Amino acid sequence: MSKLNKIELFKKALILHNEGKLDDADDICLSVLKNDEDNFAANYLHGCILSDRSKFQEAAIYLKKALISNPDNYEVNNNLGIVYKNLEKMDEAEKFFLKAISIDKKNFQAYFNCANLYADINKYDFSINFFKKAIEYNNNFPEAYQRIGEIFQEKYKIDRNKEHLNKSIEYFNLVISSETSYTLSSFTPGTTSLSLGLSNLWLGNHAEANKFLNKVSSTNNTNQQLLTEYIEKFLSDKKSLCTLITHEYEQLTFIDNDIDGIRNPKFTKEYYQELKNIYLKIKNNSFDMEDLNPSMKIKISKILYNKPPKISSSNYINEKNDIQKLESKYLNSIPEVLVVDNFLTSEALLELQKFCRNANIFKYTHNGGYVGAYLSRGLANEFTLKLSKDLRLTYKNIFKDLKLTQAWIYKYESTKKGVNIHADPAAVNVNFWITPDDANLDKKTGGLKIWNKIPPEDWKFKDYNNGKSVPKMKKFLSENKSVEQVVKYKENRAVIFNSKLFHTTDAFNFRDKYEDRRINVTFLYD
Repeated sequence: MSKLNKIELFKKALILHNEGKLDDADDICLSVLKNDEDNFAANYLHGCILSDRSKFQEAAIYLKKALISNPDNYEVNNNLGIVYKNLEKMDEAEKFFLKAISIDKKNFQAYFNCANLYADINKYDFSINFFKKAIEYNNNFPEAYQRIGEIFQEKYKIDRNKEHLNKSIEYFNLVISSETSYTLSSFTPGTTSLSLGLSNLWLGNHAEANKFLNKVSSTNNTNQQLLTEYIEKFLSDKKSLCTLITHEYEQLTFIDNDIDGIRNPKFTKEYYQELKNIYLKIKNNSFDMEDLNPSMKIKISKILYNKPPKISSSNYINEKNDIQKLESKYLNSIPEVLVVDNFLTSEALLELQKFCRNANIFKYTHNGGYVGAYLSRGLANEFTLKLSKDLRLTYKNIFKDLKLTQAWIYKYESTKKGVNIHADPAAVNVNFWITPDDANLDKKTGGLKIWNKIPPEDWKFKDYNNGKSVPKMKKFLSENKSVEQVVKYKENRAVIFNSKLFHTTDAFNFRDKYEDRRINVTFLYD
């Protein structure tokens, strides 16, 4: 193969790679390497393709071969930095990023990559400086502004200096005002609105927080990229579709029966009838994926009704409980687990129950046979944010200066499995139940199981919060003489506990009616 032919082949492979046709591009690289194993371009591109496929060990081998041929190539050094960062060999990654920068001091990419590395190892000031260098050489790069804002949020978590939050908002606003869209796939159209929502929430600016969190929810409903991603993730398998359609139809039927006096829900008779036809097929075990056309998937994803609870109360948390005694019990318990009955005021409980029956926000399906809504996905409203604040201030000796970082509500089918064993990345977890007790057909079950163990320090998020890691978690608990505590289900009962403790939904058996679905609300504070 002549040198000219190799150049032309490489150009073709590069075009295919940029088009996302990795197999075709890689076939060309491998065909060149078969006859010329030291070919710089083929080794480089093959290494990049292996990296794209998360085969980082193999990628490093081929990129290093390319490096031997051309040690001062910017792209090779930068990509080796990316590979070693993914292999968590941070010293090696830093070395290659800095080498790339020394080769081309005005290229923003290696600055950005090295800044992310420094963020990962908590060198936040270094990280900010390198992000600023990336901006210096490319001021139309909103990802760098976004990341600086996120780093200031991390600095706030360390010292609780509110000035860090003000700085984060300053950088997030620069992204909002930018005319340039994100180019990296890890940054979605709602990323900055979510960040602004959290910074304002932690500053106590609830109206602003609510505005931005709802903007995320609105973007999720209208942005074509996000709708496509939602459909691929949540509506691409039969089990998930059946779970979502069943809840959607039963909820709209409940609303249509006017039990709670809901006015002006935004669904048509045609949509309801189409939904009913699919629902009946599910009940008859005759449903096929082809029964749901693409336009119907988009319709199902839309929020049709979401009126928040409106009550006038200085505190949604029941202050008639002996708060001081309960706080003392939590602070002196090992592990930290506290059960609180009559958790909400009666008025707040009734309003939250009504909201969960009617808010058409439960669009996220899970394998355990339940649907969920999240803080930035329909759940944010003045009631939710005030409730999270009331809880934190009422039990101030437990929460101290912790802030809400995530919230969700799950609604379960009557006898499904529920949330599998896991731990959550936060300091305090508040899990409370709101379905009336008469819906629970087995009073000994339906609650929560908590173990007295937390994940080892070297475990990553995926090791303790991923369904694929359940065998690993069970093995760890078995080998470390863990003790299981079972908290039984009770309406308006809360469990406040160390969020890092392993926990799972207990077995449950609730009456098979829409309004009797088991509902739990979770707030995470960190």
